[in-house]
Amino acid sequence: GILFDLGVSSPQFDNAERGFSYNNDAVLDMRMNRDNPLTAKIVVNTYSEQELTRIFKLYGESKFARNIARNIVNKRKEKEINTTLELVSIIKEAVPIKERLKKHPAKQIFQAIRIEVNKELDVLVSSLNDSLDLLNVGGRLAVITFHSLEDKIVKEIFNKYSKVDSSLSKRYL
Repeated sequence: GILFDLGVSSPQFDNAERGFSYNNDAVLDMRMNRDNPLTAKIVVNTYSEQELTRIFKLYGESKFARNIARNIVNKRKEKEINTTLELVSIIKEAVPIKERLKKHPAKQIFQAIRIEVNKELDVLVSSLNDSLDLLNVGGRLAVITFHSLEDKIVKEIFNKYSKVDSSLSKRYL
C-alpha cells in the first residue's frame, strides 16, 4: 500500500525565514526545495496581471484575484516587492474591509503562490500516476488531502483508474 499525506511540513512553515507565513516578515521565497530557481519574489515581481489573476483564482480560489493582481502590478511599478509583510499590505489594500474581518486576506493568495512556486499540483498528478504503476494487484493507495484542488485531482485520477469496462462486467453478471 501507499499513503500520501498532502499536508505541508510544519518545520518549513514554522521557520519564518522560508517566506511561507503571512504573519511573519521574511523574504518572499516559499520554495519547498531550495534548489528550485522559482521563488515567490519572482512570481510576485515578474508575472503579468493576467498570470497573477489566473493563479490567484485557480490555486487560491480568491474572488478578489483580479483586484489583488492589479494592486500588486501597480505597487511593483513603484518599488520591487521583497517581503511577506509588504505583500500582505498590498493584498489587504485590494480586499474590502468586511472581507478582511472574515478571514486573513492573504491566506488564499499565499497558498496560490506557494502552489505555483512548487508546482504542487503537477507534482501530485505525476506522483499519483507513478504510484499507481508501482502497486501490485490488490494494493491500496490512500490520499489525505487538505484543500479542494488536491481533492479534485485525486478524485479524477482515482475515477480514471477505477473504471471497469462495462462490456466486460455485463458478461459476468
